[in-house]
Amino acid sequence: MARSHHRKKHKHFQPPAHTGGHRKPKGKASSVIAIGGAFVAFVISYFASDGNWIWVIASTIIGALAGYLIGNSFDKSDEKT
Repeated sequence: MARSHHRKKHKHFQPPAHTGGHRKPKGKASSVIAIGGAFVAFVISYFASDGNWIWVIASTIIGALAGYLIGNSFDKSDEKT
């Protein structure tokens, strides 16, 4: 005689509950704008200082920092909406 209590139980699949919200992509603007700012600062300072590497390196770092700060403010304003 079959013993039904020894059989494996059926597992019912339930799909995950949908939260109903729209998810935004997790792209970061701060890194993209920092690279762009560094590149623009490099090009401008290279031609403005006639290739003096001290000024080129200093302005590239300042341009990258400024681009990061601007991009970070974009990211923060995007999180609020």
